[in-house]
Amino acid sequence: MCTVDEVFDQGAYASLDAYGGKEGMIHISEIASGWIKNIRRHVKEGQKTVCKVLKVDENKEQIDLSMRRVKDSQRSWKSEQWKRERKSENLLQQGSR
Repeated sequence: MCTVDEVFDQGAYASLDAYGGKEGMIHISEIASGWIKNIRRHVKEGQKTVCKVLKVDENKEQIDLSMRRVKDSQRSWKSEQWKRERKSENLLQQGSR
């Protein structure tokens, strides 16, 4: 799961939630299939989305991400898993009060 931090004309920056908020970039060509006229119709700042890590360059500290290459079944499964984890964390927090 990723959280979109910033959207610009050629792509978006997103924080990888499961990896301590490390930031990656989603190039406009990896947002959706086909030609994108307005990127903001596909992603918005603060949006939670499922991304695939394409490449990690440790020297440059760059992570390339893709939304387009995530299958619908993977997206559904990961979204459901993420919701369950949040629900479990909330229950544990309530139980410790």
